[in-house]
Amino acid sequence: MMAILEVPPFSWWRQHRARKRAREVSKHVRRLLATHRDIMESDKVAAVEKAIAAFDGVRRGTIEEIGQGMDQLDHACARLFPAPKHPQWREAIEIGLVAAVVAWGGIRTFFLQPFRIPTGSMQPTLYGVHVEPMRPDEKVPILPVRVLEKALFGRSYVEAICEEDGELMLPVFGTKVQLGPLEFPKTVVAVGGREYRLDVDPESFEKALQSLNLTRGRTFRRGEPIVRCTVSSGDHIFVDKVSYNFRLPRRGEVFVFETRDIPKTRGEFYIKRLAGVGGDVLQIKEPQLFVNGSLASENGFVRVMSLKNGYSGYSNPQSFDAPYLKDADDKFVVERANYFALGDNSRNSADSRYFGMVPHANLVGRAMLLYWPFTRRFGLTN
Repeated sequence: MMAILEVPPFSWWRQHRARKRAREVSKHVRRLLATHRDIMESDKVAAVEKAIAAFDGVRRGTIEEIGQGMDQLDHACARLFPAPKHPQWREAIEIGLVAAVVAWGGIRTFFLQPFRIPTGSMQPTLYGVHVEPMRPDEKVPILPVRVLEKALFGRSYVEAICEEDGELMLPVFGTKVQLGPLEFPKTVVAVGGREYRLDVDPESFEKALQSLNLTRGRTFRRGEPIVRCTVSSGDHIFVDKVSYNFRLPRRGEVFVFETRDIPKTRGEFYIKRLAGVGGDVLQIKEPQLFVNGSLASENGFVRVMSLKNGYSGYSNPQSFDAPYLKDADDKFVVERANYFALGDNSRNSADSRYFGMVPHANLVGRAMLLYWPFTRRFGLTN
């Protein structure tokens, strides 16, 4: 386990190094004992502690004494500690895991980066976390089915049954449950003075209040469901970080960019569809997008403007804090080395109509592959 220290005598510096090494060995064996204590017999634990104490007694001695003490401690450890099973396999697996982590770090940094879609601004192309009411005749499945659905489809079930007659109090508020380094958001709903904690983040839940028929003052009776809904995790995608190093972004691509130095943005990254490149003149005449005076012809735009399969077309923003493309006559000219970004869910997307252009330096890459959950959207992103 540990080699005997071989250093020539009569050298103060070498004796200093020997004592330092002995101190490190003593600490190492103590850590080893702490790791194995719960699986060792009590008499062996006591024997290791005795061997450590004996070694500590010679740590300040001569080089020969330290060497003999190390030799004795080495034999004691080899005899008392449990021998590792299949050491060659363990070493190979450890090396493989380290290599995999290093390789993934390189892939993530230079080639592919995973992202989770946080919001619904790109629906129905890509979904963020979303809450949907369950049908009246729909039941919460048994635990194994719920586990399978969560693993495959990112779907979980939330149900709260009223325990006391009362009125619903709004707004809801959020809290967090801490499990070690992990945080799990919760939504707290109050009815009749009693609180119900739901496994869903409050922002997503608030957006679904209308679809869940939850209004302030609504009365619930004991035994009546307050909430019965499903919560679907946001889509997880890989972003290609290579292509834009060799070619310019193309109109119609779904792309990811950093929000640094872009006003009116929240979060570190946004994902949108690239609607305009440098020199383009953009115009929205609901529900259509025009580029340089012509109807946008790229496939992604055609789907959005089709008003089919959940798409609702492009809209002129009605909010006072959206200064661009406010009406059908408003036009926007994209500057060189900049891009104009639009969400496919135009009526619920904070995009370039609000914050303006995206500089080329902010680009991360194009959305390439939706790898989870395994829904009909699984596969290449376009």
